[in-house]
Amino acid sequence: MAVYDGLPSPAPHTETELVALLDLLTAPRPPIATVVVGHSRDAAACASAAAFVEAWCGIGREPALAMVDWPDSAASWLRAAHRFTAEEPDAWVVAAAPLAGPR
Repeated sequence: MAVYDGLPSPAPHTETELVALLDLLTAPRPPIATVVVGHSRDAAACASAAAFVEAWCGIGREPALAMVDWPDSAASWLRAAHRFTAEEPDAWVVAAAPLAGPR
């Protein structure tokens, strides 16, 4: 994680990105009725996940089966991974900053 300390904070999603995601998830094929939402704990990811859940429910969809968060650095991600995969949703939605360090 030390490599990523100098990266800027993640930017919040845009309305256009949210609409595009909803369009993908509400397309006729494959039918998606249930989702699990996961997000890192930075402000942008938390806000993006909350906005998605609100928009998803706002179009008449069932609430997310689970909402899972995780720290960007952790000794183990096993607990979060188990919670994230415990349900059997039609789709997983993830809001987190991509870590793109030196190659």
